[in-house]
Amino acid sequence: MHEFALYGQVARDDHHRMLQQLAGYTRMQPQDTVEIHLVFKARPPAGLDQIPSAGGSQGILGPDLLKIKNMLNAGIYYVQVIGEVMQNQPESVQNGDTVMTNGNGVSNPDKSTVNWTLDFKDTPDAGKQAVSTRLISRTPLGEGNLVGFLAAFDYEYVSRYLVVGSRFYDHDTTLFVHKVLRLPQVSSEEAISDQSFLSNISELQDLDGSGGYIVQASIDVVDGNNPELKERASRQLLAIKEALKQAVDLTPGDRLALDTRLPVSARRT
Repeated sequence: MHEFALYGQVARDDHHRMLQQLAGYTRMQPQDTVEIHLVFKARPPAGLDQIPSAGGSQGILGPDLLKIKNMLNAGIYYVQVIGEVMQNQPESVQNGDTVMTNGNGVSNPDKSTVNWTLDFKDTPDAGKQAVSTRLISRTPLGEGNLVGFLAAFDYEYVSRYLVVGSRFYDHDTTLFVHKVLRLPQVSSEEAISDQSFLSNISELQDLDGSGGYIVQASIDVVDGNNPELKERASRQLLAIKEALKQAVDLTPGDRLALDTRLPVSARRT
């Protein structure tokens, strides 16, 4: 599956206005979203640092050994386990033309459940693009030891953070206005089970000190290599960009900022 996306930024003071405009554009009320993001990184293959480096008269690798070294050095990525908090009895207040939850929080954490998904996003395609395009994969996860499950595939837990915001839908386009909140870091054993912060989300610190929000307009396409589907998705996103240009400037994301690969230096121990 491929994701086609455009990104923008909205200041904290413009957040409510942005929600009102998107509610009018999509003809729907915002759907409040709370997501727990757990970051995992792949472990370098065992023995990778024992393979000699090419260079100099004594460091020339044979074709087969060089092919293996390049293969082991490629395709090492960060992945995320994302838990969407499902609120069974959310509380809401009427505020202007939109309905929003109080304090960007979960009103009744004791009656909330979390649906976990393994999320992989490749680095966006290179070159000048009208919209960001990249390969993605989302796999629903059941209950159990998710950290141990990923450890069996040589992924280790790194950190966690919270995403809060509002989603809108326009046909097959998702418009997501959100921000990232810092979470107290815990051990890998507690990463899945600890949800104590859900009772006081309003007290969590913003990652962006300005309190601004990210606006993401995206379309998921099953076969992103199909020229007709690719053209249709790009055309729809560019039409949304034009329609919302007075409210937010939507542009392709910075490719390096969206890079999910591990740094080369992190592959050595």
